[in-house]
This record gives sequence, C-alpha cells and structure tokens, in this order.
Amino acid sequence: MQTDFIDIADWPDDDEFSAAYPEGARPKRTLFSPLTPDQKYIKPDWRHMFKRSAERYPEQFWAEIIAYEISLLLGISAPPCYAAFDSRNGQCGALSAWFYKDGDESFYSAGNFFHKIVPGFDRERGTQHNIVDCDEFNNRVLGKDQIYGFWSMLLFDMLIGNTDRHQDNWGHLLKAVQLSKSVARRRGDKFDVKWRFAPWFDNGTSLGHELLSEKFSRWDAATLDRYIRRGKHHMRYSRDNLERMGHIESLSFIKSHAGVRVLLLKRLRDFDLNALGAVLERLVDLPAPAGGNLTKARAEFIFRLTQRRAQLAMETLNERN
Repeated sequence: MQTDFIDIADWPDDDEFSAAYPEGARPKRTLFSPLTPDQKYIKPDWRHMFKRSAERYPEQFWAEIIAYEISLLLGISAPPCYAAFDSRNGQCGALSAWFYKDGDESFYSAGNFFHKIVPGFDRERGTQHNIVDCDEFNNRVLGKDQIYGFWSMLLFDMLIGNTDRHQDNWGHLLKAVQLSKSVARRRGDKFDVKWRFAPWFDNGTSLGHELLSEKFSRWDAATLDRYIRRGKHHMRYSRDNLERMGHIESLSFIKSHAGVRVLLLKRLRDFDLNALGAVLERLVDLPAPAGGNLTKARAEFIFRLTQRRAQLAMETLNERN
C-alpha cells in the first residue's frame, strides 16, 4: 500500500524508449526503477512511465491512479499505478509499471490488425474501430472465450467512464514458445506464438477528469445521470454503423451472451464500494508536494460518479428484453 509520493528524481531515464513518447496533451516519459527501490511494491530495475496531467486539468493524473485501484476491486488486469513526483522540479504525475518484458513478450496494438483487415482504415483516428471486427479477430487468435476478457474490459471502461480506449490503447501480448521435436516436425516450425490480452492500460481519460470542482459540486442527480449517459466508448458498432457505442448502451449487447452477462453481474456484485471509499480517503490523506494532492471534493465526486455508474450497469444487465 502506498503511503508516500514516490520521488523519481534519481530514477534513470529510458532515453531510447522515451523518444517514442513526445510531449503532447499529457507530457510523459519512461524511466527505470532503482535496483533497490525504497518501496516494496515497486519492481526493481523495471521500466515505468511517468505521466503528468494535461495543463488544463491539473488533477487528471489522479484518474489514472484511481482507475488502477478500481481495476483491482473489479478483478480486471491493469498496470500498477502510483502517485509520484520529481523533486528536482516539483512535477507530479502517475507512475505506471510497464506491462511486459522486452525479449520475453511483444506488444501488438489493435491498430495494427485493424490496419490490415479493414480497407482504408484511418490509422491515426481509428474511425472504423468497431466491435464486430474486434470480436472476429480476437476469436481467431484467442478463441471464443476471449469475449469474457474483452467484455470485462468494456465494463471497466464503462465504470470509470473511459472515452479513450482507441485502437492503440489496447492490444495483445505475443510470446514465442518452443515446440517439442515431434510437434515441430509435424508442423514444420520450431515455435508457436501464444497470444493474450495486454493489461488494460492508459486509463486517465476517465472519472470526470475534465470537470472543474466548482462545476460538479453543484450537480444534482439528474445532471449526474445526463453526464453519465452521454459517455461513449471510442469503439464503434460495426463498419456499417460508425456511431460510437454509448457506455450504458454497450452493456445491452451482453444479453446475447448469457455466460458473459452472468460473469459481469458477478463482478458488479463483488465490486466493493466501501473499499473504494477507503481507497479514496487514503489517497486524499497521502502527503503530497505542493499542488499535487487529491482534493476531498474530487474524491467525493469520483465516488458518487462510480457508485451511480455501477448502479446503472447493474440495472442495464438485469433488464428484461
């Protein structure tokens, strides 16, 4: 459990990999943890990403950290993420552990396969990023049970209100596995490739990060519901219907997959809102550098928002056709 902000001032920069992440809406850089970190929960000598808030939304980096905590409570795989700062300049941000080891696995973003299977795919904006092609491709490389993992991700994104799960913000990890001599002779190949979903990363465009406290503190229940129901996944319905899927509406697709519906209802029933409240209280109380704290007002709003999203998800999954 994190009890202090992590000071990354002396962590060595990963200059080679950082070049792939130029500063944009959210400045970021990659770096390595020390061989002997001060924190027991930090993996030694491991690549991490330090991501700051967008200039307009100074508390945004907390969304990434809280989304990770929600993933734990929901039983969803996401990279560990902690509050950190650089004592040389006072900058605060979210520190996320890398989710694979170079040379052991390779990350293959969804955008790569969409670019190959969808004619004229808009690689930059992902306009044709859609659920039908996702399902078909995932079935091909992971088998039909993949839908349990994929729909769990969509439930997670609905619960945190993530609007930015674009084609390069999810994908697969590939690992080459050596075959036995007999199998290799039969197949004519020495290796097989094992696929699995990568942990669901880059979760900071969520949890009302763009709302200023003076705005959401005045919201009544009706205003909160309107905000939630406006939320949409980046994902579209199909190549023939490029409307983005609504967060709430997307759960209605579960009705045709009874086993998945049962799994997601169980995840929601097991989702402990009291535990989330305790996590938020702990993060509010975390000693922070000047200007880096999570305010009580924002924490209370995030709890209210998540609680209502969970209620709406449960209602939608329980609705009769």
